[in-house]
Amino acid sequence: MNMKKYFEQGILTLLERKNIDSITVGEIIDEVGSCKGTFYKHYLDKYCLCCDCLQNRIYSDISADAETWEEFIMQCLTAFEKNDKVVYHAFDSADVNSARRYHENFTAEYLIGKYARSGGDMSVALNILVLRLYSAAVTDLIVKWLAGGCKESKDDIFSLICAVTPRTVSKEICALSA
Repeated sequence: MNMKKYFEQGILTLLERKNIDSITVGEIIDEVGSCKGTFYKHYLDKYCLCCDCLQNRIYSDISADAETWEEFIMQCLTAFEKNDKVVYHAFDSADVNSARRYHENFTAEYLIGKYARSGGDMSVALNILVLRLYSAAVTDLIVKWLAGGCKESKDDIFSLICAVTPRTVSKEICALSA
């Protein structure tokens, strides 16, 4: 097993118990039994490690080429539900490099890509901004669902996500689900 895998396992173990902002690089190093030099050889900071870990272990179950918006969201919810504590603790940060921001960008890129492939004119900066803001709102709803222990059904969460769709993009998003 290479050191990156050890660091990923270490951050997963720590995220089971506490949020990313309260985890220190020192704790990660202690968990792995390594040193700072090795950590910083592979990662800029704990947030980069967290995002790499989630990308390799959780986002691998999510297809950025999902046919519909509903399919994309259901894949996210299913992957997150399997790892609810880890994802909740990973998303519990507003840092610019955080997993929460990673997910917002991942969601926005999915929407922007689907919109562009459907023939929409994404050269209009306003549409991109609206999709990015909507992606942040979707991520907030997912974090609240995770915080509540995933009690609501995935269908209910998807309905709520659709209910907060901005009017300016609702037609486009509905078209992506067709």
